[in-house]
Amino acid sequence: MQKHFTATAFIVDSQKRTLLLWHKRLQRWMPPGGHVDPDETPEETARRECKEETGLDVEIVGDAQDNLFLNNAHEGQMLKKPIAMLLENIPACPNRGEDAHQHMDFLFLARPLDEAQELVLAIEEGDDMRWFTHAEIYALDEESEIFGNVKKYILQVLS
Repeated sequence: MQKHFTATAFIVDSQKRTLLLWHKRLQRWMPPGGHVDPDETPEETARRECKEETGLDVEIVGDAQDNLFLNNAHEGQMLKKPIAMLLENIPACPNRGEDAHQHMDFLFLARPLDEAQELVLAIEEGDDMRWFTHAEIYALDEESEIFGNVKKYILQVLS
């Protein structure tokens, strides 16, 4: 099965709310994310997708890790460590000419650089967008409103 690298960002604000979009094709509440472009790191993809889909400039938050290049910066740099890595099954989409495939998804935690930024929904991606509290996430139906793994991740990891 064909596999694509993707990156997703759970944007969490200072009130511990999570920003989700009503995804047009999947018909579920989803965090912003998308395919990694050529010559782009997963962190860059997550930031770009947040800007394109929500209008927000974000900071990607990574776990602390030792800088292996500390004394040898010419050799490279450390990337932000994702909070999870998933292999997701994506169903075929005949309307877009896409066969069933898999996403190797790098999940990141992000926060808005400025919470006064205006939200701008990318209408080609979503029909709606809003901030959810944990109680509102908990109340979403896994059969019709949110994928179980997305709900579980927000409730367990981002609380």
